[in-house]
Amino acid sequence: MVRAGFRTIVRARRFRGLISDVRVYGRVLNQDEISAMALGESMRAIVQKPEADRTVIERLALRWYFLANAAAPEWRDAWERLATLTSEREKFERSFPTVMVMAERPIPRETHLLIRGAYDKPGEKVEPGVPEVLPPLPAGAPNNRLGFARWLIDPANPLTARVTVNRFWQMYFGTGIVKTTEDFGSQGEWPSHPELLDWLATEFVRTGWDVKAMQKLIVTSATYRQSSRGSRDLLQRDPENRLLARGPRWRLPAEMVRDQALYAAGLLTEKLSGPSVKPYQPAGLWKDTSMQDMEYVQSKGPDLCRRSLYTFWKRTIAPPFMVNFDAANHESCVVRETRTNTPLQALNLMNDVAFLEAARFLGERMMKEGGDATARLRFGFRLATGRWPAPAEHQVLLDDFHFHKDYFSTDAKKVNEFLDQGDSPADPALNRPELAAYAAAASMILNLDETITKE
Repeated sequence: MVRAGFRTIVRARRFRGLISDVRVYGRVLNQDEISAMALGESMRAIVQKPEADRTVIERLALRWYFLANAAAPEWRDAWERLATLTSEREKFERSFPTVMVMAERPIPRETHLLIRGAYDKPGEKVEPGVPEVLPPLPAGAPNNRLGFARWLIDPANPLTARVTVNRFWQMYFGTGIVKTTEDFGSQGEWPSHPELLDWLATEFVRTGWDVKAMQKLIVTSATYRQSSRGSRDLLQRDPENRLLARGPRWRLPAEMVRDQALYAAGLLTEKLSGPSVKPYQPAGLWKDTSMQDMEYVQSKGPDLCRRSLYTFWKRTIAPPFMVNFDAANHESCVVRETRTNTPLQALNLMNDVAFLEAARFLGERMMKEGGDATARLRFGFRLATGRWPAPAEHQVLLDDFHFHKDYFSTDAKKVNEFLDQGDSPADPALNRPELAAYAAAASMILNLDETITKE
């Protein structure tokens, strides 16, 4: 306790510029006090030095040694109490969230164009400003970051609101009103519905930049609530649905594909914020693909099933599932992701440990919450797709279930291999061959195009 407290106080005083005050309780130790201590070799060497030759740390060490071994009990208790309180204060201060704050210089630093980019060849002097093609700074606004912030949200500047609502639109329809959401300049595409974009932008500003209100406005619109079905003629005339003649239909982003499977299975940890987590990943991936001897330490418990937003991402070795489903590579800012369809995606959904575990838990939900045997598969289908299966679809699920039930009923080893995927054990109260059959059917449901498609 005392030794740890001494180290804490030395660090605290060093950082606070108080290390020069080495008197522990107001005075220097006298010879009688030093003689009262049973000195070891290291302490004896310090004592033999003249007071003026002792370093600051040596003086502090000598006084700590006296307090720990020869001081009166009240001094020793006070010292330990001080050490404990100082340590607690430091822990408390470290718990405070820190925020970086920028302040303008009283006299702005001169800025110059650099000739051929050379830092030591300043050219023409330049001043802060906004592009002349856009509205000027608001009247009376300072020509600095504060003025720029006011300019961004000034109702006279439509660009910020237009870009923002266009990204909201892309989030729900797959494509923005301006398709090039990352480029509103002359090289970008023209909006498909200019008047709609203008109205949404002005409405966003009018409501005080209310993000939730804008989401509600879009998802309750007649345009969004249309069916995604389209006639052959309509699909030929407008394959990308730029005319908004039908509801949106597009594959979910990589993060949502995984999160939806976990949610349907009842596994998703909905905790907000916190440090990154490391979910399932092929064994040895980091060591095989990195020049360094790095080890991937998988998370445990609820952290395994946190939202994909919190997945730890090593830039040079991205999570394989995310790569297969076209997630942004985190090497640059991406606001419009590409979407491809490859066999690797289906293989991921059928064989990835995370999805096999999710299928097992979805199978458990069918058995526990789905009702009788005829209703369980319908229940699981509705959890994943949001609708009841058609009779033909239900028959396919039944056939698949009975096939796997016969398959697993004859080989316990196959059952164990299938159900033991992942860290969470299967419910021992359930019949294992039957659970394996429901898990296989659930795996097929999670692999449906309709399950991973927003429509």
